[in-house]
Amino acid sequence: MTVVFSPRRCRTAGRALLLMLAATSLPAAAQSMACGVYAQDDGAATLTIESEAHGFISSPYQATERLRLVRQDNLLGTGNLSTGRLENWEFSDNDRTVTGGYHTFHLKAAAACKPVPEMVEGSCMADTSDCLEALPEAAPTQLHAWCSEGVEAACTQLQETYQRQAKEAQPQRAGTEPPMPAFCRDDAPADEAEACLAVMKVMASELMGMSVLGLEGSPDAPLPAPQLDELAGLCAQQQGEAFCSNVAEALWNGGRPQQAAEALQRSCAQRADTYACGPAKALAMVSRQPPSALAAVTATTLPCGRFEAGYGLLSNLRFLDGGLVEVAGIGTRLRARVQDGRILLRRDVGSDFVLQPLANGNLVGIDKDNRYGYYERMDKAASSCQPPVAFVEIPQPLDCPTVARKGGAAACCDDGKLLGCKVAGEELHSAEKWAQAQPYFIKLCSAGVRGGCLGLAAGYAHTGDPKVPQTMAAICAKDGKGTHVACDIDATRDWAGMKARAAEQ
Repeated sequence: MTVVFSPRRCRTAGRALLLMLAATSLPAAAQSMACGVYAQDDGAATLTIESEAHGFISSPYQATERLRLVRQDNLLGTGNLSTGRLENWEFSDNDRTVTGGYHTFHLKAAAACKPVPEMVEGSCMADTSDCLEALPEAAPTQLHAWCSEGVEAACTQLQETYQRQAKEAQPQRAGTEPPMPAFCRDDAPADEAEACLAVMKVMASELMGMSVLGLEGSPDAPLPAPQLDELAGLCAQQQGEAFCSNVAEALWNGGRPQQAAEALQRSCAQRADTYACGPAKALAMVSRQPPSALAAVTATTLPCGRFEAGYGLLSNLRFLDGGLVEVAGIGTRLRARVQDGRILLRRDVGSDFVLQPLANGNLVGIDKDNRYGYYERMDKAASSCQPPVAFVEIPQPLDCPTVARKGGAAACCDDGKLLGCKVAGEELHSAEKWAQAQPYFIKLCSAGVRGGCLGLAAGYAHTGDPKVPQTMAAICAKDGKGTHVACDIDATRDWAGMKARAAEQ
């Protein structure tokens, strides 16, 4: 048996190299592979070795993973055509056990090996090691060719490449970061570096937490029509569970709900109870709609009235005057706005919900948390609502150079430096000293910083102090215009519900 080794896949222990998965690795005569079905110890997955060169891992809990195989002695070189991983596994116990990666499989039923399917020279199936190693840098035309062979990892890489290109081409929205303080300028004196570092640490931990938790984000950039056509065609050809599920997301985000529903159905057909089956079932009605009715249209105004969806994080939306939206099952009301032709529902924790209007008057949810929500208008005769209010708020100033010193934040707040109010209030909240934190958040909220108003409301959820909503209403009323950010927080809080929960604590 001739085995070709890959000089690029080095290991540090006994076996220094991975087996190269190439057509030349296949034996010309007697079979050496121990074909059959191997079961994992806990029964969660099975490994089926079909031939000298092919097998698959299946499980009721994850998508089937196709494998390209080659054997040398007790080593089993594996190329995972679904994930792109290359690994060496090992036969032991007279071929009754296969161990590799995080798996240990024991022989359940031996079987005769099937003939190895013919492999085209230069194809991914013929030179799997080179192919899978090249995936991250491969051109779309090459990825398309490998995907057409049935290499799902190449299909996934193709879509990820297109999505990255679309993101890079998308105009970047202006950032919402607060302006740098004077003591952080390049020409600031050296003795101010400590103050700048202290302030940056305060904000860096907050911004990093938002990023790690996915609390700041937007829907993926829509792909161009030719790429959507290409991916839909490859899904129809390959019908890979994970790939078709990913293609469905791209089609949905690209304004093609019917094609997205079809891709979900193909993904669902591969395995019972897969993720795609939920939205596929809920979107069955979409296939009965004429395509023209499902065309995405640009939002110019907010809708009015009630919308219901059979799937999604939000099931019932009622649009009211001033952009207020009542959401069934959620204690607070949301505030809607029109932005970039879509309808956004603002959340104080988490990325905004994003809705795309359709030609038939319905809405679809396209953000990650509410994807596949198809909202049907329930009261088509609803009168128009009053337009949304443009609230005035300011970004959090970074104006407290002594924030790292003991008592420095409180001293800053007393001196009118609003970063000090934020830090002092949050420190007291962390210590569950809700009442003591109120003066700091009142000062911050009064100045027009949204976080201050939110901090004030957060404290009320623990105390139920009636002075808090009264204070919020007074801050709102002070400018006489109803546009202060406190007016927005006041109108969207469920004060009664928060008081009841505070009483239970």
